[in-house]
Amino acid sequence: MVLKIKNAILHILRNDGPPSVFSEAELDVDSEMCEAFISKHVKKLINNPAVRTANFASDADMYKWICAYQDGEKFFKETSLSIAEKLDTIMKKYTAIPPCDMLVTRVGHNSGEYFAVLLLNYQEVYAHKSQGSENQLKTCVALPFATGKVAFAALIGLEGSALPISLTEKPVTIDGNSVLYFSELFLNCETSPSKKEQAVLISEVTTEFVDEFFKNDPKVSAKIKTAMVEEAESEDGFISMDNVAGRAFEDTETKAQYISTLRDAGIQEDLPLGERVVKQQFATHKIKAENGVEIRFPAELAAIEEDLEITTHPDGTVSVLFKNLRIVQ
Repeated sequence: MVLKIKNAILHILRNDGPPSVFSEAELDVDSEMCEAFISKHVKKLINNPAVRTANFASDADMYKWICAYQDGEKFFKETSLSIAEKLDTIMKKYTAIPPCDMLVTRVGHNSGEYFAVLLLNYQEVYAHKSQGSENQLKTCVALPFATGKVAFAALIGLEGSALPISLTEKPVTIDGNSVLYFSELFLNCETSPSKKEQAVLISEVTTEFVDEFFKNDPKVSAKIKTAMVEEAESEDGFISMDNVAGRAFEDTETKAQYISTLRDAGIQEDLPLGERVVKQQFATHKIKAENGVEIRFPAELAAIEEDLEITTHPDGTVSVLFKNLRIVQ
C-alpha cells in the first residue's frame, strides 16, 4: 500500500502536573524517521480487522472542524489545535485518562484521502546511563514502538461530507465506571462492531445453534464454517448469511431456522467481513474433549468422508478417524 503523508503535527497533552505543549510547527514529513514512524502506525490502523466503524453525531465539534478544513476555512495546524485542545480539556476533567502525545496527520493512499488522530500513550523502557567507567540501568518513557499498535486512534475519510470513521480504543475506568471516552466524549460518534467482533458473534451464535438443534454435532459446525470460507472466497470477502445457510443445509426449514437465530442475535444478513477475517475465524475447526484432548483440523475436511470420519455415538461420545494422511513433519 502506497501511503503519502501530506501533513503531520505532534501535540503533548498532560494532566499530571506539567502544562500541555501545543506545537506551533508541523513535523518534517519528508524526513525518513518521521515518514517511517507515521506510515507504520497509520498502515496498521488501516489494516486492523479489529477497528470499529463509526459516524459523527451531527453536532460533533470535530465533524464541524474537519468540514471547515475541507472547505478551506481552517488550516491544518489550526484544525489540529482545536482537536488537541478539546482532548486536553477532557483529560484535565478526567485525570484517569493518561497523558499522551497526540499525532494528527493527513494522508493519502489508493483508497482516498484521510485525516488521522492517534494518541501515543507513553511506555516505560530501559536504558543505560554511564558515569565515568560505571554503567547502570535507568528507566525512561517513550512513544509506542513502530512495531506496536496504538490503542486509541481514528481514521477519518475525507471523501464526501459523511466523514466515515474507523477507530480503535479501549475502555478507561473513570469514577468507577468503564468509559469509552475516545469515541463518546472526544469524537462524539456512534460506533458499530468491528469485522472481527461480528465474526466472533456469528461463531458464538452458530455454536449455540448447533448445540441446540444438532446436539453439538462437529460435522454440522464444520460444514457451516466451510460454507463461510467458501462464501468469502467466491464473493471477495462479502458474506451473505442466506447463501451460507444454503451451502450448509439442504432442507429449507433448517436454513430458515438458522437465519432466524442469527437475526434474533442482531446479526445482519449481508456483511463485508473480508476474506482474511473469515478465514481466521472459520477455516479451522476444533474439537475439545472432557479429558483435555484437543483436535484441530481444516473445517473443509469434515465434508470429505475419504479423509475424515466423525461418528457421534448414542451415549454422546464422539470418535474421530483421520484417513489417508501423509505425514510431512
